[in-house]
Amino acid sequence: SRIMKRTLSDLITNSDTKDLVIKNVNIDSIKESPTQARKKFDQKKLEELRDSISKNGILQPLIVQKLENNQYELIAGERRLRASKMLKLESVPCLIKDVSQRDAAVLGIVENIQRSQLNSIEEALAYKNLKENYELSNDEIGFLVGKSRPHISNMLRISNLSPNAQNALSNEEVSFGQIKPIIVLEHSVQDKMLKDIIALNLSSRDVEEKVRQLHSTNADEESFHYKNMLENLLGTKVTFKKSKNKTKISFTLNSKEDLDSFIKKIS
Repeated sequence: SRIMKRTLSDLITNSDTKDLVIKNVNIDSIKESPTQARKKFDQKKLEELRDSISKNGILQPLIVQKLENNQYELIAGERRLRASKMLKLESVPCLIKDVSQRDAAVLGIVENIQRSQLNSIEEALAYKNLKENYELSNDEIGFLVGKSRPHISNMLRISNLSPNAQNALSNEEVSFGQIKPIIVLEHSVQDKMLKDIIALNLSSRDVEEKVRQLHSTNADEESFHYKNMLENLLGTKVTFKKSKNKTKISFTLNSKEDLDSFIKKIS
């Protein structure tokens, strides 16, 4: 993990680029990575980049990984590649990196996040991808993308929204504030609540109240309040089980860093 961090950090900061040769690569021989995090592109910003490249050329080389038969896979610079294709350029300046497939995938995702071209759902799903498919901890993700650990934890909670709720947020039918209180609910219940939020344009306070009412039929108010408080503190799902005078609280911490952080908070 520590070795991977150092390697990725070097790649991201391009601290070693002065020792590498930048080559012009035929644009048709570069294929986009299937692991890219970005799903949508701002057409206006893409056109602005196209105009800038037309006037000034490509100021920052793309980063590619060499494949067989003089083909290359894009690691970083998806917007620059698209803008260059719009200009029908024959070749683009590229930095050719020799990195593992895993690190190349991680780097491509990290570069997209850092360039702030992702909406909140895409960002959340990108972190989920890094965590689940590339086994990075919250601390490692935070280190690589330059975000705080609580931010990463909160974004990972967003990834627990139902697909319908994710689409509504992505399409700006609802705001994050409106939808945040329903993250703790089962997906089917989220979808029912989502219809009300859109139809009645409920405020975040209205939604919090509806969630509170929903839970008060299943569990007492105090437990729900503590459950929410703990989930916000830990950035992970918390389960409460009550029987007579006893309360059992369960949660999972995914790394030693998470455990150390939790101990620090309660001591």
